[in-house]
Amino acid sequence: MRNLTQWARLLTVVAVLGAGCKSLDVQNPNSPDADRAFSDPGAVAGLVTGAMRGWVQTRQSKDGSLLLSAMADAYSSSWNNYNLRYYTSYGPGGGADGNGGGNCLFRCGWANTSSSPFRFQIERYWYGYYGLLSSVNDVLVAVRQNGVVLTNDQNTKMHEAVSVMLQGVVYANIALNYDQGFVVDDETDLSDPSALPLVGRVELRDAAIAKFEDAIALMSANSFTTPSTWLGATSGPTYTNTQLIRLIRTMQAELLAYFPRDAAEDAAVNWAQVATYAKDGISSGTPFDFSFYVDNVNMDDGLKDWGNAAGLVKVDTRLAHIITAGPDPSKVHHTPWPGDADPQPDAFDKRVGDGSWGPEDDFFGDGTVAEGPNAGTDFAYTASVYLNPSRGLSHFGNLAHIRYSYVAYPGYGVPGEDGTGVSPTYTATQNDLLWAEGLIRGGGSAAQAATLINKTRVDRGGLAPVTAASTPAQLLAALQYENEIELLSIGPTPFFNRRRATPANWALSDACPAILCLWPQTPRQMPIPAKELGVLQKELYSFGGPDNAAFARGSFAGDQGVVSARKLGESMLKASVGKKRPKS
Repeated sequence: MRNLTQWARLLTVVAVLGAGCKSLDVQNPNSPDADRAFSDPGAVAGLVTGAMRGWVQTRQSKDGSLLLSAMADAYSSSWNNYNLRYYTSYGPGGGADGNGGGNCLFRCGWANTSSSPFRFQIERYWYGYYGLLSSVNDVLVAVRQNGVVLTNDQNTKMHEAVSVMLQGVVYANIALNYDQGFVVDDETDLSDPSALPLVGRVELRDAAIAKFEDAIALMSANSFTTPSTWLGATSGPTYTNTQLIRLIRTMQAELLAYFPRDAAEDAAVNWAQVATYAKDGISSGTPFDFSFYVDNVNMDDGLKDWGNAAGLVKVDTRLAHIITAGPDPSKVHHTPWPGDADPQPDAFDKRVGDGSWGPEDDFFGDGTVAEGPNAGTDFAYTASVYLNPSRGLSHFGNLAHIRYSYVAYPGYGVPGEDGTGVSPTYTATQNDLLWAEGLIRGGGSAAQAATLINKTRVDRGGLAPVTAASTPAQLLAALQYENEIELLSIGPTPFFNRRRATPANWALSDACPAILCLWPQTPRQMPIPAKELGVLQKELYSFGGPDNAAFARGSFAGDQGVVSARKLGESMLKASVGKKRPKS
């Protein structure tokens, strides 16, 4: 029996005795728990519960997905919680002109040193995802190598299949967010952790696709329904094995479509394969959203919590300008912010409407207008902007996202909303849009693509339909518009969508207007966190900012530290749930 957890053997908690330390005497504090995990059926099952909860909350995290959505100019805020101000300000001049960009010419790169106060966003996904990989690898060792039975064979097979799916989830999300990482599973020989190779993001992507196929095979051979406790301390949704297979197909389509870091890579995607995956995804058959239950005590959706809190975060003016277009040009919001309040909209899109919201005028204390017959379903107008003007008016805006205000922290929605409810992390609409893009760009049916786009464009937006007679450019423009609205608050998809439209190297020019692309010098991916580079004894590096081209790695000098992926991931998760941090 192995007496150490898989990932703990690779990344062990140590005390940092000093910079440049070459030899460390390490004692593993996780061993007692590991002994129990490899033999106790209840402990094994609990690892899967924790991994499922950790997955959805990591994907919807403030430190990760909220920040990336703001870096994509979908959301905006002057507060520096989760380092929003630092990584989303832009110049020229950075801090010198009040934009607070850390003296970066346009956008700051990742501050990848283990002592930087701006490092935590680089760490959030790494430790969140690899922490849950540690758990599911332990489960698979217990079930496959130690013969642990979880109540009965069917229940054991369910835990095994879902653990393999989560291995794919980890590889996929590391591939989407980082330039390189580890492929470690329950079969990996960890007798010499220092010899484990780092692999590039392409290898991670391909490993994820393969693991997803393995999980589908296991799920196809075994019928089950997941317990409600996996996706909620109370009232958690449940899913059948066939639904999880469809979810995997959606994740495979997402991985291929969102993987590109620039326009050239985007053009090289196998779009026909994206359509093939998506046609069997969560919008096929009886559509469903993959969701979890937010109770704001045990589980929260950090992205929707702040993204739908009108007093904390605004819709970026880049996006507000697009979606407030309507019959009256004087009501269209400006980008950048004009220096005084933009007007109440009169939008052609029912999701925006006239921006009215709530039971009475200014019920929220943010200059809102009482809900009327033309109220939008997803956005609200706020005449006031409670942000910090000294940090740059580029953060200001008069539109709030309120589609998911019911899971924002209590007091940030309309009366009666208490911050609890079922919150989607993958939606049937996302699968429809992936499917449509695969069809348009992969030579598929234009009529079918139009039908998929019109599901939200017409039914929710009230817009004129696109048709088979629409040109590919018209279909893609309608598709991207739907992406902007429908996928806001669904993971970091705004960032993934906008980075793949951006040329490999560009400055502000007509070649790629900022309304389409990431702002210049915005990093396209994350480096391995400095603490990991410390234990691996590798040079610190980063992406983005004025010193690095799009894919050039800039070196940093700094201290080094070593941490446990699972321990740090768990501590980050605990810190984010059930607490409302003051604005900073």
